Amino acid sequence: MLKFVLRLFVVMAIGFVISNEVVDRTANYFFEPVNAAYAREAVRGQLHSLTQEVGRVEPGARADYVRDALAPHYGLGLKVLDPADYEAAAYQLTDEERKTIAEGGFFLRDKLMTFVTAIPGPGAQWIEVKLPPEPPIGPWVIASIYSALGLLLCAFMLVWALPIWRDLEALTTAAQRMGQGDLQARARLSRHSSIRNLGDTFNQMSDRIGALISNQRDLTNAVSHELRTPIARLSFELDMIDREPDPEARKRLVEEMKSDVAELDSMASELLMYARLEHKSDDVALRTQDARGWLDSVVQHAAYEAGVSGVHCVVSQCDVAEVRLHQRYMTRALLNLLQNAIRHAGGRVQVGLTSPAPQEYVLTVDDDGPGVPPADRERIFEPFIRLDESRDRGTGGTGLGLAIVSRVARWHNGTALATDSPLGGARFVVSWKAV
Repeated sequence: MLKFVLRLFVVMAIGFVISNEVVDRTANYFFEPVNAAYAREAVRGQLHSLTQEVGRVEPGARADYVRDALAPHYGLGLKVLDPADYEAAAYQLTDEERKTIAEGGFFLRDKLMTFVTAIPGPGAQWIEVKLPPEPPIGPWVIASIYSALGLLLCAFMLVWALPIWRDLEALTTAAQRMGQGDLQARARLSRHSSIRNLGDTFNQMSDRIGALISNQRDLTNAVSHELRTPIARLSFELDMIDREPDPEARKRLVEEMKSDVAELDSMASELLMYARLEHKSDDVALRTQDARGWLDSVVQHAAYEAGVSGVHCVVSQCDVAEVRLHQRYMTRALLNLLQNAIRHAGGRVQVGLTSPAPQEYVLTVDDDGPGVPPADRERIFEPFIRLDESRDRGTGGTGLGLAIVSRVARWHNGTALATDSPLGGARFVVSWKAV
């Protein structure tokens, strides 16, 4: 902390000296005419009275009169100048000063400390008036003043920097704990802290990192659990196929093995898609698509599965001529919703697309199945969440379909939710705004 304060003090001291010099020079430049005009007005009457009084004295006696009779009482430096004096090189009169004297005025010298004007009457003499010098101040006085100023400045800086330093130490400690694996480490700062925004940003980052690590841990555990079952079945079927003498039974085991391999392949594909959607990219390109053509193509893709399940799947509503979306990801999301609806529908699945506002879209998928309980409508979008036995891998699915839908919606700056369907089952809604 001491090093920090010293550095800050040096910077401020140098800045003060430079600023003072710049301000002084700037003020002198801009205010010199104003100060000169003020000085002229301040001494104009006194100079007039003085020259009138001196003008009544004979030219040869003026110098003695000013020195002996006037100077002791005026407290000013008074001097009578003869033409030889003011023509001397020391004065270096300018044309403007000569013109001023000829017109009966006076000019200023020595930073407004000296005034020169002509004495009326014979002799062509001038009088020089010098203001008394400023009281001398010893170097030790100046040094003492600046030392006291420096000490006061340092004290104020310490008072100001101490809370900031304390908060920085708290932030550093929290960062170190976070780096050592303590995901619960947070920076506890006063609401009046000068770096409160920095602390809040750090805490938000910590929350995000903790959530990501927790999600990654949960996903890893879930993946391990999900893969264990089909792999165990494959191992069992491989053992059985060597022991099974019946050709029909061996054929059945081969078909079951193919089904398990297909399940593993599907899960791997879903996992790759889910991982790819982990972080939203800033350059997600939304393209304009023919809305009805896109809906029909996805529904047609799911037609075989619908036919096998005895489900009638149709596009019930499309009020949009064109829709802006990422075709690959939104197609996957809609296909996942259709497959989910087909697996749990009683006999009908309907797809709709509307646009409540320009560049805003709402995609709905309805089924006439058992629906989703209100308490579970948020958690079904988490990976590997299955609500009951009717929604396990035996009905198809890997447990990642709705999680992918949620992430695709997020990629489109939108949301995904589940609600009640007019058909009596579940309605899944994906809404987004194309920006």
